[in-house]
Amino acid sequence: MFDDTLRSLEARHLLRSLRPIDSPTGPIVTIGERPILLMASNDYLGLAAHPRLKQAAIEATERFGVGAGASRLISGTLTPHMELETELADFKQTESALVFGSGYLANIGLIPALIDSAGLILADRLCHASLIDGCRLSYAEFRVFRHGDMRQLRGLLSKRPAGHRTLVITEGIFSMDGDAAPLLDIAELTERHGAQLFIDDAHGTGVMGQTGRGTLEHFGVASRIPFHMGTFSKAFETSGAYEVGPSSLNQYIINQSRTFM
Repeated sequence: MFDDTLRSLEARHLLRSLRPIDSPTGPIVTIGERPILLMASNDYLGLAAHPRLKQAAIEATERFGVGAGASRLISGTLTPHMELETELADFKQTESALVFGSGYLANIGLIPALIDSAGLILADRLCHASLIDGCRLSYAEFRVFRHGDMRQLRGLLSKRPAGHRTLVITEGIFSMDGDAAPLLDIAELTERHGAQLFIDDAHGTGVMGQTGRGTLEHFGVASRIPFHMGTFSKAFETSGAYEVGPSSLNQYIINQSRTFM
């Protein structure tokens, strides 16, 4: 069965394989002893091999080891977790922050915690796979609208039953096309129709906005959108993800999100 599938993928030029890099990531990397210009990296600001970040990681490992020993709800919440969440909330100018192991874990854990099978999800067609999987795991009614098409989104919001709980989902900067969502228009539509807005700003944080706070800052809608998520694996070039928003929301997520628990 596996061999047949692999042969089928190869025949369609869809077979993928791992290609190891023999150097730290950066603009120039070494692959098979050859220097290669790397244009597929998310290391937007060149921080992956920054001396201060490497030294901080070394010091943290020496002090706290290489693992937390348990989930955060049991005994795995360490001082650096709390310090990071405090710094992140301050940076994002929100009440609180909550850190996840990865962006994928955040999205498939947050969305089902925010809406259930009685609700409706409307998502941009080009949303990341983690968002799509989160939508499916929620068991909510799930519809997609054409990429960036506010006319279709307005129609879908207008046609839904009155008072029907609705979550609109988009990326801030779309990971594959690199374009920005029209967040001002989406914010106005969700406000007008009483829907919630969920934004994945993984690719906007650190590079968008006057202070790098992300796509919400860039469009001036941060005060109108109560929460959003992002990752540390793009501009910050480490690992993990976060959700920022009201303290009550994050206390709720701690108790309701399976991928956090």
